Amino acid sequence: MTASTMIGSSQVGMIDAPQAGSIHVERSALLPGFLQFGGDPLVKGWSVVRNVRSTLEAETAKAGWISFFMAGRIEKASFGFDRRKTLGAALKQLAKQVKSGKCNSFEILHVTSKQFLGVFRVTVTAHARHFQKGLVCFGQ
Repeated sequence: MTASTMIGSSQVGMIDAPQAGSIHVERSALLPGFLQFGGDPLVKGWSVVRNVRSTLEAETAKAGWISFFMAGRIEKASFGFDRRKTLGAALKQLAKQVKSGKCNSFEILHVTSKQFLGVFRVTVTAHARHFQKGLVCFGQ
């Protein structure tokens, strides 16, 4: 028997899944001071931005920063017997790819979980994002 679920707000308590639209940033990166962080990160060194999404772009521009997302989706999957650890492993793979692309954040598009014979498969789909000071992409 196969169980498949889209992890959303009704199931967050079940495995503390990130929400679609949530932005996760690398805490060691140079980031604007107005960003607020929260949550129990599943990936060490990364946190969820808690700023109100509708005002985030305006706050970013007002502070003299830009935030943009890279075209194309990133999808990472992981398998395991513990759903939370499996989710963490998929997010860790995603964060590693985002960082290798010289970006400092990612935005979750969706998270899915499937279970078969006690083994979970968690898939995370996201866009790489980047916060930086100034108006030139990846400028130094």
